Parts: sequence; C-alpha cells; structure tokens
Amino acid sequence: MNRWNFERIYLDTEVENTPLARRILGNLPGVPCAKVEDSTKFLENSKGISPALAKRRLWITRFKGPLVKRCPGTERSYLCCRYYVINSQLNCPMECSYCVLQNYLDSPFLTIYTNLDAAEREMENLMLSQPGRLFRIGTGELTDSLALDPLTGTGRELIDWCRGRKMILELKTKTDFVEHLPPSPGGNAVVSWSLNPEEVIREEEFGAASLEARLKAAGAAHLNGYRIGFHFDPILHVQDWEKKYRALIQRLQSAVPEEAVMWISLGSFRFPPALKKALHRRFPRTAIASGELVPGLDGKKRYFRPLRTKMYRSIYSQIRERWEKVFVYFCMENKTVWEEVTGFSPRSNEHLDYLFHESIFRRFPDLSLCKPEERGYETSESL
Repeated sequence: MNRWNFERIYLDTEVENTPLARRILGNLPGVPCAKVEDSTKFLENSKGISPALAKRRLWITRFKGPLVKRCPGTERSYLCCRYYVINSQLNCPMECSYCVLQNYLDSPFLTIYTNLDAAEREMENLMLSQPGRLFRIGTGELTDSLALDPLTGTGRELIDWCRGRKMILELKTKTDFVEHLPPSPGGNAVVSWSLNPEEVIREEEFGAASLEARLKAAGAAHLNGYRIGFHFDPILHVQDWEKKYRALIQRLQSAVPEEAVMWISLGSFRFPPALKKALHRRFPRTAIASGELVPGLDGKKRYFRPLRTKMYRSIYSQIRERWEKVFVYFCMENKTVWEEVTGFSPRSNEHLDYLFHESIFRRFPDLSLCKPEERGYETSESL
C-alpha cells in the first residue's frame, strides 16, 4: 500500500502501541521505521529538511493540545462561516504551487496524530455546549482529508462516529480515493472536492488527481450514499479563465445531480506575503503570483476587488444557469463582494451560519435536524 513512496517512518514511542499506529505500520510493512524517544529534540533537529524530502517521511505521534478548533478565518475583515476543523493530520503528499502549508507548518513531515479519540470527545463537548446548533466540521484544513486515508482509515472512523449525530462532517480532497469509504446512505458525511480547470491542475497541482478522476470519484461517492461538496478555491486569473471555468462547470454539472450537492464555495487566490519567496523558490515556472495583487484587509495578497468580483460573477452565474437551489457561498470575502455578485449579503457571520443550516434543513430533510429557528444561540428574527 506504499503508493505514497514513503522512504522512512518515524514513530513516537509514546504511541507505538495505539491502534492507529499499529494499523499504519501494518499497511507499510516494507518501510524502515525509526523509534523516537524525544519528540521535541527530534523535531528541532529536523528543521531545514527540504519539503520534497519531508513528504516522503511519515511522523506518527500524538497531539497534546486541542484537535478541534474554529477555522482560522479573519472574522473582523471578511465574512466567516463559523466552520470548525479537526487537525488530526498535518501536511499533504501532493505539491500544489499555491499551498500555504509550505510556509506555515512547524513540522516538515507528513504527520499523523494517533489520539483521534480526543477529537471525538472535543466534538461531543462542542455539540453539548450548543445543543441547537448545527456544527459543520471538516478535516481538510492542514492536510488533504483523503490523501492518506486508505493508509490510516481515520475517515471511516470519523464517518461511523458522526453517523446519527446532529452535525455535518466534511472530508475535503483533491484525490480520487473513495473506494475504501463505507456506504453512507442518508448519512451526514459530505465528501467534497477542490476544483480547478484541467490546465491549472496539470500546471499547479502536482500529484493531485485529474479533473476527470475527481468528478468520477464524486459520482461514485454519490452512488455510495454521500452528500457532495465542491470548492472553487483558489480561483486563478489565468489566460482564458472564463472559458476554462465554464468548461469546468459544465463537466461538473454533468457528473453529479444538483440534489446530491450540499454546497459550493468560491474563493479567489490569496496568500500571506511570506509565501511568495517559497513559491518562486520551489516552483520557478509558475506565474500565479506575478499578477497585480494587493494587500487585503487581512494582510494577505489578493486580486483587486473589481477583478475578484468579475470572476465571481461569471462563475456564479454559470453555476446558476442550471443549478438554482444549491447553496453557494464565498470563502473569506466582504459584504460588498457578496452584494455585487449576488445582490445579497449575510448580515453577520452568525447569519451566514444560519443560512447554511436553513439550506441543509430545507434540502436534506432526511437528516432529522432541528429547525434553524430553534437553535439555542440565534434566531431568524434576530438576524
């Protein structure tokens, strides 16, 4: 099962007897494994290793802090949907030129935390703290949700744990690894795909599945009982972008029916200024950061708002030509952009969260959710 070409495993001795560690080692029988007694010293000595080499090394350990956190959106500057993330893994075996992880993580290695039971307890406590709220929680913030899942099986464990609970679990990916997932008829798990035109995938998303493979996997997941999501993020201002994204949307809408799709997000290319140096060093042929970009309200480099609005308006209208009911939202955009593209803007982060709940309650009644207005922390009248 060493489809990831791992050259070495580093195993924290604190977790060597955990079920997840044993499962991983059993799935990689031919890969040399070095046991680590002092994880702090080990990580300190590993600084400076090249990202390409680090992606062929697997570090198995436990996380000693909270694993479930609020998505790190910049709420004061842009509308944030109040999403939560499970950081049970760090890093990704794929090589997307624009990926912020290459300039963000403390550990250079592909890292798997074995204490998934701690995340489950944290989610349980979170839901108990606001029993009327529909929490949307995903695993794809600091990694690809499914890139290592055939090896770890954590996706199956989370899907089984979340089944029947009043929450939505999202597994976000650029792979086509869905064949190992359990059937989920009427379940509350969403498998979602980050999408870009095929030319962008080929030139900027190295090691990721092709567009055709992703859409085929989405169709297979739908037939296996999963709700589906899509993320146009980052939208890139490439040559003939409008034509390329139109072709992408046409292929997407032919691959799965609208009634299977829980949401679609739109987000333009943005990055912290420090990433540009790493991007040019590791991907000297890319031109994605060479355009006219300006500091946003959160300090990240972004396209000018008129250009963002133009791209969003085109893509949004193309989606709406055939799909009128699917929930479409913008990731980390301000109210002005919402209004310029859709003629409407959520009034607050809480309002946006409420709109998610209302759409899911209305379009997927088999989930047996509480009515949005019955939530314990906000009501439709007060929005």
